[in-house]
Amino acid sequence: MRAPLKVFLQFVVTASPLLAQSPPDLSAASSGLAEFASICESSGERLWGVPLCGRLLLVDGRSRSTVATQQDPDGKFENRDGLFFGKLPADILIANTSVRWASEEWAMVSLPLPTDRFQRIRLLAHESFHRVQPALGLRATDAASAHLESESGRLWLRLELRALAEALRTQGVISRNAAKDALLFRAARQRLNPGAERLESALEIQEGLAEYTGSVVALAVSGESVARVARAVEDAEDQRAFARSFAYATGPALGLLLDRFAGSWRKSVTKDTNLAALLAKALGNPSALDIKATESRAQRYGYRALSDDEHARGARTQALLASYRKRFLDGPVLEFPKTEELRRSFNPNNLVPLGESGTVYPTGTFVSRWGTLQIDDVGALLSADNQSLRVSAPFDAQARPLVGPGWRLELTPGWTIWAAEKPGDFVLAPE
Repeated sequence: MRAPLKVFLQFVVTASPLLAQSPPDLSAASSGLAEFASICESSGERLWGVPLCGRLLLVDGRSRSTVATQQDPDGKFENRDGLFFGKLPADILIANTSVRWASEEWAMVSLPLPTDRFQRIRLLAHESFHRVQPALGLRATDAASAHLESESGRLWLRLELRALAEALRTQGVISRNAAKDALLFRAARQRLNPGAERLESALEIQEGLAEYTGSVVALAVSGESVARVARAVEDAEDQRAFARSFAYATGPALGLLLDRFAGSWRKSVTKDTNLAALLAKALGNPSALDIKATESRAQRYGYRALSDDEHARGARTQALLASYRKRFLDGPVLEFPKTEELRRSFNPNNLVPLGESGTVYPTGTFVSRWGTLQIDDVGALLSADNQSLRVSAPFDAQARPLVGPGWRLELTPGWTIWAAEKPGDFVLAPE
C-alpha cells in the first residue's frame, strides 16, 4: 500500500499541460496524494515506527485510469512530475484494500476521494496501514462475527457503541466509567455467544487498527476533535449489518481510549492481542456483573428501547435467513470450486452470516482462476473458509457471459459448466 518516499515527497501539484489533460478525478487524486505525502512519513513513524508513505494506487473504477506514487511493475505508466499515470491491468480487482502486484504490496483506493478532508486522510492512511500491516506482524483473520446479527449480539454491541462514544467525548472519571460500561456490555455479549471474543478481537486487529491509524492521522492534521470519531462510533449503529463492519467503529474507539489510559500499548501489540482486554487491564479490570446488574447499568444508554427494537428486528431477520437458506442450501445452485486464491471486493456493511454454511454477500465482486463474478442484487454465498461460492440457478449454461438471478459471470477460457449430481444444480470446473 505504499511508494518510495523520495519520489513521493518530490511531487508538487503544478498546472503542467499533462496534468491539465488528465480527467478531473485524476487531477483531484493527484492533489490528494500530494496532501498525503506531506504527512504520511511523520505520522507513521510516530504510530508504528515505519512511515505510511509508499506504493499507493488511486483507481477510477469505470475506466481503470490510475495515478500511482511510483512506476508500475510493467513500466507502462507515464511519469508526470513524480507521479505515474496509466491503466490498471484488468486482472487486478479494484477496491479499497492492499493488493499484491507482481512481487510488491500496494495500497489501493477507489476514486473519487472524499471531499471532506478528515475522511480523505483517514481513508488514505487506513489503506496505507494495510500495506505495512504484514511487515508489522499485525495481519489477522477477517472472518465475520455471525453472532453480531443475532438479537442479543446486536443489542449488546449497540450498547457498547453508545458507551464507547461517551467515553471518547468526555474526560476524567466520566470517561473512565463509560469505558468500563462498554467493557461490561462486551462481556455480556460474549458470555451469551461462546467463541465471540476470538472472532471480534481478530477483526479489531485486522480492520480496527487500520481505522484507528486513519483516525489518529486525520485528527492530527484536520483540526477536528476526538468528538468527530465519537460521532462515527455512534453512527455505526445505523449500519444494516455488524458482522463484518463493527471493528471500523470499535477499533478506533478502543485504540484512542488505550492512548488515553495506557499510552505505550502500541509497543507490545501483536496479531493475537485483545484490545478490549488491554483496555480492561488499564482500567483496573472492572468486575463482571451478572446479566441483571448489567441490564440495570445499561438503562442509562437506552437499554429498554434498544431491546424492543432488536426483538422486532429479530423476527424480520429470521424470515430473511429462511429465504437465504431456501435459495442457497436447498437449491438449485451453481457451485464454484474451492480455491485459496479468491479475491473479493464487497460492502462490509451488508453481509449476512448464514451459520456454518458461510456468509451471504448481497453485492460484490469475486475474482479467481475461473474468471470474474459480479453480484448485483440477490447475492452469493461464500463458504465459511472463504474459499468457495454458490449462486442461484436457473441460468443458460451455454450463454457467455453467464447471467443468473442477480449475478453475472465472465468465465476464463478453459472453464465450463457441468450438471451436478443433484437435479437442477450445476458445478463450475475446467473443461
